[in-house]
Amino acid sequence: MRSDTWGIPSQTFLLWYLVGAAVAVALSLTLRMRARESPGRATRPLTPPEVGALTSDFQAILASVTILRSAEMITIGGKFKRALFAQDMQHLDWFTRTVHEQLGKGAVPLHRVRLVKRLNIPLVQLRSTLMDEGYLQRPQSGVDAAMRIAPIAAVIAVGSIRLVAGIASGHPVGFLLAILAVLVALTIYVRRDTRRTRFGDAELERLKQENSFLSPNLNPSFSSYGPSFAGLSAALFGTGALVLIDPSLASAVSASPGAGTGGGGSSSGSDSGSGSGGSSCGSSDSGGGSSGCGG
Repeated sequence: MRSDTWGIPSQTFLLWYLVGAAVAVALSLTLRMRARESPGRATRPLTPPEVGALTSDFQAILASVTILRSAEMITIGGKFKRALFAQDMQHLDWFTRTVHEQLGKGAVPLHRVRLVKRLNIPLVQLRSTLMDEGYLQRPQSGVDAAMRIAPIAAVIAVGSIRLVAGIASGHPVGFLLAILAVLVALTIYVRRDTRRTRFGDAELERLKQENSFLSPNLNPSFSSYGPSFAGLSAALFGTGALVLIDPSLASAVSASPGAGTGGGGSSSGSDSGSGSGGSSCGSSDSGGGSSGCGG
């Protein structure tokens, strides 16, 4: 009869291993949640591109393109139509002015991947401001990132050693292997940074509720609301706003290079604005005995 691995019966080991794994996962998730905390507070109105950047880089660009097209500053094909007047310089945020400048140079093909790539530096600046103000989470690396997954990693290490020992002694290890697979998947999840902080999540949700009248599903009249509200609609709800204004331009902007027509606006998973909602955005800017399965 085969002896228990390490002298610990399979069922006993699995029970305590599951308890340890649950504690480790709880600790790692707590550290992940703390990383999303921020002292942010709404001190100014966010511009439409900044609101869009809370969701994705592409949505920030989409907001600016929607503003420019709604204001007839670019053509149906997204090309430069006219220079900015003094009044435009006062009312357009710096990021939208940058997008207009790039389109004027003819340097940015109207495809989402290329747009994001060519506007990388302005996008970095946009994200940096939102990180400083507590809306976006700063990417963690080195010791901070390692500490976040350390509890689960320790449990995985113990389980992996038990797995090898169980296989070597001829014990069934299926259940332990399944637990390890789940823990590895959780490690990937815990390690991944989210885009927004909890403050950013709350502000984005607030803006969506306060500006629900701008949802493309309600077919808002952007000719009446004006370019800033059109840009805010694109920032909050995606490509739908630009579709209402210029379907062909929306298709071109949303497409990937070499693709046909594009889909809707980007929304990051993973993984908001401040101020007074829509009107504010118009301003600038598992081993033991043979009966077990744990090795």
